[in-house]
Amino acid sequence: MGDHIFEDDARTKTLRLEVQELKKILQNEVLMQKKALLAKAIEQREAQLRIIDAPREALRREEEEKRQAQLKEAAEQRKAMLRIELAQTEEDSKYHLHAQAEIVAILRSLKDSNATVTLYFNDGDDFLITSVFTVEEEENRIVLHMGANAAVNKHALTTDKLIGVSHLDKIRVQFVLHGLKSALYRGRQCFLADLPDSVLRLQRREYFRLTIPARSPVKCRIPLPVPEGGNAARTVEVDVIDISGGGLGMVVPPEDVEFNVDMVFQKCEIELPSGGTIVTALRVRSIFDVTRNDGTTSRRAGCDFINFGGPMLSMLQRYIIVEERERKAREAGLA
Repeated sequence: MGDHIFEDDARTKTLRLEVQELKKILQNEVLMQKKALLAKAIEQREAQLRIIDAPREALRREEEEKRQAQLKEAAEQRKAMLRIELAQTEEDSKYHLHAQAEIVAILRSLKDSNATVTLYFNDGDDFLITSVFTVEEEENRIVLHMGANAAVNKHALTTDKLIGVSHLDKIRVQFVLHGLKSALYRGRQCFLADLPDSVLRLQRREYFRLTIPARSPVKCRIPLPVPEGGNAARTVEVDVIDISGGGLGMVVPPEDVEFNVDMVFQKCEIELPSGGTIVTALRVRSIFDVTRNDGTTSRRAGCDFINFGGPMLSMLQRYIIVEERERKAREAGLA
C-alpha cells in the first residue's frame, strides 16, 4: 500500500482548516470574555473607589481653596500694611533725618553692612531687591546694584518714585528715590539716583505691630470733647487698621469731627475680638492719605497710647500673640 492512502483529500484538508479556525475563534472568544470580565471588575472597583474618594477629594479641594483664600487675604493685608508704611515716609516726624551728612552716614552704613534694600514702586505693587554699591556725597548721588530680574529692572527705570526699605541694627530704614538711571559704573551696570531728601529711622518700633485681619475687625470708640456751650457728649467709632503695644493705626473720623495731629482723646475704648475692652488715652501722631487698589484714597491716622501698661497692655499682648499664631498657622496650611 502506498503512502498516498494517508494523504488528505480536499474534504479532509478543509475540515482540518475549519478546526484550526474554530480553535482560534474559541481562543479569541475566551480571551474576549476574560477581558470583558476583567474590564467589568475594574469598572466596579473604580466606581467603589470613586465613592470612597469623593468626600476626600471634595475635602481636599475645599482645604486648598481655603488655603488659597487665606494666602490671598494675608497678601492683601501685607500689601495694605505696606502702603500705610510707605505713606508714613512722607510725613514730617521726629524720626526723619534731613541733614545730608546724616543721610550719607546711614546709607554708607547700609553699604558697609551689606544690607539688602528693597525698592518698592508702582504704589507698592512691584519691587526689586538690591543693595548699596557706593554713596557719593560730592555728586549728591547713590549707586545701587541692579536687581536679578531684567524685566523688573527695566520697569523700575520708568517710574519716578521708589521707596527704599532696609534694616540697620534691627532698626527699619526708609527713604524715597525720585527716579533711577542705568549706567556703567566701575565696570558694572548699576542704578544711579539722587540722594534722598530725608531718611526715616523707625526706632519707635519697640512692639510687634499686628495688622487687623479682615475676618475679625476691631473698632475704636473715641469720646469727643463737649463743644463750648454744648451739653451733649458724642462718641465716634472708627476702624482700627493695625495695633501694637505702643499705639494703633486707624481710619480718620468723618470730616465733621475735629481730629488733628497732637490732639489727645481720653478714655478711648478698643473692643478686642478675643474678649475684653481696652480703655486708654490716644495722642494723634500723624495723619496721611492711603491709596486703595481701586484708586480711591482714604485718610489714616497713627496714634500713640498714653500712660498705657499693666493689665491693659497684658490683655493687648495676649490678643496679638494669639492672632499672629493663627495667621502663621493659616499661611502654613495648618488651620
